[in-house]
Amino acid sequence: MSIDLLERGIDYIRWSLLIISADAIILTILLLLSLLITPMAAYIFTVVISYFLLISTVIPYVLVVIFWLLGFRDLVHYSRRYFIGFVGSLIITTSYFMNILYMGYLMVNELVGNALIPKPLMLEPLILTYNKYFIVFSLYLPLPLFISLVLGVLGSILSMMTLYRLGNDFNIKRIKIDSLIAIIGILMIETPLIGGLLISIGTALLTLDLGRVFNELGNR
Repeated sequence: MSIDLLERGIDYIRWSLLIISADAIILTILLLLSLLITPMAAYIFTVVISYFLLISTVIPYVLVVIFWLLGFRDLVHYSRRYFIGFVGSLIITTSYFMNILYMGYLMVNELVGNALIPKPLMLEPLILTYNKYFIVFSLYLPLPLFISLVLGVLGSILSMMTLYRLGNDFNIKRIKIDSLIAIIGILMIETPLIGGLLISIGTALLTLDLGRVFNELGNR
């Protein structure tokens, strides 16, 4: 029964990682393309990206949150050693719903003609600046979104640390390396081109390499 929990938990997590990887790859490609256009077009491009960020964090990530939570729930039922990952998934869930509630508040406030009290802290435009080597978002985040971002980063790091432990427990070096790549990408989120690229690579490799746990189970 415990092995079934482990296998089911890993399957849930792999589905989440697949969605995250696809989303991060698309965003990274959009950012890379912005290097090839004029400053004015780049500014317009950031507006498009801002809507993409909203859509990509609201629609696909409801599946990510559900699968992530279910996956780490099953892992912690398999072994208490993975409890920190379940805590991380709870923090990510909190971050997600904070983001949703605030965005919903902004939308309702817009529909009623900015009549809601207290007035919401409005999100400033995303200003894309770049030089020869880096692309950097200058983000002016309102407090609720800033807290949501911090919680999301914290929860993601705790989750990746748990996957690192999983790789260590089953002596799968590639899972440990993939987790470290993803963690570095998460910490470099302020430089989205680099951070997004590392997150894309780390999560894509984890999606594949977590399947090696099944092979290890078959050999035991």
